[in-house]
Amino acid sequence: MATKKTRADSSICQKEVFDNLFEVLGRDLKRNERLAPYTTFDIGGEAEFFCEAISPEDLIRAIQAAKEACIPVFVLGGGSNVLVSDSGFKGLVIRNRCDKIFPNDEKIACQSGAWLGDLVGLSCENSLSGMEFAVGIPGTVGGAVYGNAGALGKAVGDLLTEAVILTPRGSIERVEKGYFEFGYRESRLRKTKDTLLSATFELNQGEREKIEGELKKNLEERRKRLPQKEKSAGCFFRNVVDNGRKVSAGFLLEQIGAKNMHQGDAAVFEKHANILINSGKAKAKDVRRLADRLNRRVKKEFGIDLEEEVVYLS
Repeated sequence: MATKKTRADSSICQKEVFDNLFEVLGRDLKRNERLAPYTTFDIGGEAEFFCEAISPEDLIRAIQAAKEACIPVFVLGGGSNVLVSDSGFKGLVIRNRCDKIFPNDEKIACQSGAWLGDLVGLSCENSLSGMEFAVGIPGTVGGAVYGNAGALGKAVGDLLTEAVILTPRGSIERVEKGYFEFGYRESRLRKTKDTLLSATFELNQGEREKIEGELKKNLEERRKRLPQKEKSAGCFFRNVVDNGRKVSAGFLLEQIGAKNMHQGDAAVFEKHANILINSGKAKAKDVRRLADRLNRRVKKEFGIDLEEEVVYLS
């Protein structure tokens, strides 16, 4: 006959896991760390266990420690495309701070925790063209590759040539662009659960003055229609691709009056119907309910199920 697990039993189990992780990760390991401050939404509960990795070796060691402890693990980058549940995450959250960038002629290699903005800036400093579309896109290189982040009809997957990954089996492999099977806001990483350690991008030699001008123009355009101070996770739903034709999720949401909708302190951004913001002290449940309402209305009006772009961590 199964016995009911008590709160005391749970606490003992958590301590055992903490002790095992502590043997590997040392004083960097934290318990019950609030995750909201690590996300651009500023929403979410606590991570049962939390640490930061400042080198690929740290990242690999932490992932392997979680596997040996038989607990779930999540690698958190810039937190710009993540909604953390109010109940948090039962397992180990690793904040990826591996941020080294290495320019080499017309190629730039960078660790997965490097900020995409730093990659764009360093490309300009070295008079390398190709990354101008990515100016102003928040988050890390790892997140950008995972979701094939892009703008203006271009995406990071167009420029990636090779990468180093850690597979779920624990092997470190160097792979080429084709491995990722890039698509619209999509990569193979969503399916395989590989962890990106580093990526190399091939750019073109250009004139720094022209590159700076393009960056300024693109950034000004983003600022006209996207949140600057409001807390959000960027576009919440993916655009719809139907028989090769792309339909803007923002356009569909605009038609159903999304900009007037809110749920508690979760609201639709006044300048962009596909962006949800935390206007005060929104909870993850508020965002989820608002997103569900939006999706139901689009389904009723157009017969289309919107697919969420934002990663929900629970």
